[in-house]
Amino acid sequence: MRWCARASVLAIAAGHCLVNHEYGCFVDLGKRESVDMIMGTRILKGPSIDCTENKPPLCDSMTRELCAQWCENQGFDLAGVEHANQCFCDKQAQHMWKPPPNTGADEKECNTACRGSATEKCGGFCRINVYNFTCSGPPDPVPPPPPPPPPPPQVYPKAQPCNMEPLKSAKVCDPTADLEDRVADVISRIPEEDLFTLYSDQSGGVPSLNIPYYNWWSEALHGVSRCPYQGFLPKNESTPEKCCVLYQGAVKCPTSFPAGITSSASFNKTLFRAIGSAVGEEARVMSNAGIASLTFWTPNVNIFRDPRWGRGQECPGEDPTVNSDYAEGFVGGFQTGEDNKYLKASSCCKHYAAYNLEKWSPNGPSDRDPMDRHHFNAIVSEQDLTDTYFPAFSSCANRGNASGVMCSYNAVNGVPSCASKMLLDDTLRGKWGFNGYVTSDCGAVGNVYSAHNYTSSTDQTAAVTLGAGMDNDCGGFFGGHNGNLNSAITDGAVSKEVREKALANLFRVQLRLGMFDPDNGNPYRTYGPDRVDTLPHRSLALTAARQGMTLVKNDNKVLPFKNGMSLAVVGPHCNATIAMQSNYHGQAPYIVSPIDGLSKFATVTAVEGTGISGPTRSSTIADAAAAASKADATVILIGLDGTIEGEGHDRYTIDLPGNQTDLIDAVSAASAGPVIIVFIGGGAVDLSAYKTSSKVGAILIAGYPGQEGGNAIAETIFGVNNPAGRLTQTWYAREFIQQCSFFDMNMRPNSTTGCPGRTHRFYTGTPVFAFGTGLSYTTFEYDTQLQADYLTLTVAALNDNIEQSRYRAHFAEALFTVRTTVTNTGNMDGDEVVLLMIEPPQETAAGAPRQQLRHYERVHLQAKESTTIDFGITAHDLAFAHPDGLIASAPGQWSIRVGSAKPMTLHIAE
Repeated sequence: MRWCARASVLAIAAGHCLVNHEYGCFVDLGKRESVDMIMGTRILKGPSIDCTENKPPLCDSMTRELCAQWCENQGFDLAGVEHANQCFCDKQAQHMWKPPPNTGADEKECNTACRGSATEKCGGFCRINVYNFTCSGPPDPVPPPPPPPPPPPQVYPKAQPCNMEPLKSAKVCDPTADLEDRVADVISRIPEEDLFTLYSDQSGGVPSLNIPYYNWWSEALHGVSRCPYQGFLPKNESTPEKCCVLYQGAVKCPTSFPAGITSSASFNKTLFRAIGSAVGEEARVMSNAGIASLTFWTPNVNIFRDPRWGRGQECPGEDPTVNSDYAEGFVGGFQTGEDNKYLKASSCCKHYAAYNLEKWSPNGPSDRDPMDRHHFNAIVSEQDLTDTYFPAFSSCANRGNASGVMCSYNAVNGVPSCASKMLLDDTLRGKWGFNGYVTSDCGAVGNVYSAHNYTSSTDQTAAVTLGAGMDNDCGGFFGGHNGNLNSAITDGAVSKEVREKALANLFRVQLRLGMFDPDNGNPYRTYGPDRVDTLPHRSLALTAARQGMTLVKNDNKVLPFKNGMSLAVVGPHCNATIAMQSNYHGQAPYIVSPIDGLSKFATVTAVEGTGISGPTRSSTIADAAAAASKADATVILIGLDGTIEGEGHDRYTIDLPGNQTDLIDAVSAASAGPVIIVFIGGGAVDLSAYKTSSKVGAILIAGYPGQEGGNAIAETIFGVNNPAGRLTQTWYAREFIQQCSFFDMNMRPNSTTGCPGRTHRFYTGTPVFAFGTGLSYTTFEYDTQLQADYLTLTVAALNDNIEQSRYRAHFAEALFTVRTTVTNTGNMDGDEVVLLMIEPPQETAAGAPRQQLRHYERVHLQAKESTTIDFGITAHDLAFAHPDGLIASAPGQWSIRVGSAKPMTLHIAE
């Protein structure tokens, strides 16, 4: 979703004001301190009327006239509103104002009705119309001092409609009544004039029923990070910000866990659930404190299709099995707890479907008109939808039981995701059994009309999106009492049946959260600030960071280092803090930098040497090399950050940015002792030169490890933590990005385009580091056997079995067992990630994957200890997606591999 400057630029002929020139419609993006991945551009930089928090009186009556008059009184000659009710001003230099480059937008994107006039258009979501104007006659009198701001709106949990009539005695307020009866009862009582704001992310509530304002948009990707009600609190020196709360006079901030790409490297399903549970617990606290809602748009479970994608860092990785398990675990932990009647908090899986591009052009970064996510049409085969882009969302729906799903900006095969009945009603709800609400990504409904040009009117847009199964418009396209949805309902474009179905989905989730029930029956309402940043949560953050540490090179067992040595710590990430949080992060209670962590084990000399994207003023590469020449060993911390990869921008190269390679080369040449590289970042880079370099002894992939990152890195380097993380993405050589277009959504190799396929399942080239790569300081041996007295498998029998659980593969019974005994043969305790891969026959199976990860477990073994793991193999495990999109088996020789054990062959007959 997009954070933007809430303003639209326009100069208005308002009474004595005349428009001189209209510049057109432009994208207006801003940068919020709490979300550092958006490097936005504000179009107007003068004074503004801010309607995001305590709304001034002008906000609810905003028109072009009012905005122009207000800017005129401030001494400015450019004025405008965005998002229906927000006004910004600026001065035009000699009537030659020019917008920032690459900000042009289609005029249809600036079509949101003004809050004060249904006939005027006041920009759109992150979209502005630019005009200049002049005014004649005397200026308006200086306005009197503004009145004190109105009290903030009452929001849940302080405002509870069932505590008073007219709902107090209604069925909706009876906690013992049937859920669907309660939903139907509340919908039947809503007057039509109160309908129009209920389908937006900022729901206006139902005043006549005392149902309060509700903001559906809170964030908690890997820690609570967006608390929309915090701006309502009275401001003083002691008021906490950025989702922090007061507890016994001290400020407590939410725990910052590793990003999804790092936590998933643990291959620990128990950990996925534990992180979700901790984040969900703190999310409920923020709602109880009155600063956040109860609907959090997390997790991101999209497939990391291509390393260039800016948001891959948010996701578990490239494998549908891992992403599906992460979805089930995180969502299950986030929503459930000690009481099964209520949701602890609501989890919303995003971004459905085939969302994998931010902004990119084949002509490079200098292209002034790149393709962006708002306009991108993802052409995806039925085969790839079924086995790559759908599984994690299916898992959200019927394994994790997510109560929310977000439809994405992009179109899929010509139909915008938020307008696709096939995606939303037919597949998500019909096939997978989803029983929650669907929200659009912010601005995606407007994109259906203005960017994709899929609809020809605002009425049709409202009808198509709600009719497809979307329930909530984030971005303001539906508008309020004078908005597009009002017109669509009044004109009959949106039927009563369609709108009530959407309302039912929204109220059902609120009822499941307990928002209409007494506090004393809901244990989650007792959660207070003492549950934020607890010692167990700190310990879990450290455990997650440790388990995500992935060692991909360790020549001559250079690691672990011994305590007490002198250490040169160099590179742009040597003192990383916020960068280790990835994007969508909140205010961490603390962040341990790599320098902080390493200083606990060694005498450290720290020199940056260079920045992420280029030289730094504080030191030079020569300074870093000099430090390395005097130390017992050198740690080089390199990688990426939010300026290189993030929401709104993709990469054009998978090389290390700036002059980081120069730093590595100079430092490794000068170092008096062993050199190791620590990579901090989300997307893969080409490290082939250092994989083979004799001057670099070890490479540790740390990802984005969160608040405990520095401790986890240091403990791994010095052997306190025995690494067992595995890569959840393929690390390609740089040639890959010339072979495969970023626009190409196909996963399988294509002889026509020359793309060798994507991810470990289909890539036919030689990776720098393969999916599943990860080393340990100890050694393990495997003994694997197939447990079956008599086994005859046929394609027909397997396909019949699959049909019985086609959309519920997790319910399928095991046909036989693969038993694996794993022994720690080394002298150090450690974890081992046991991966079970199945290889279909290539000669009889069109488009079959090279291999499929079907099962995995993470086990801890003391030195010389053994354990036995039984993997139940189902018919689904012996199948794959065929060209028609159906999961089915195929005849021939199948291979089953577990870890380093010898593969087992299995024959499936016709």
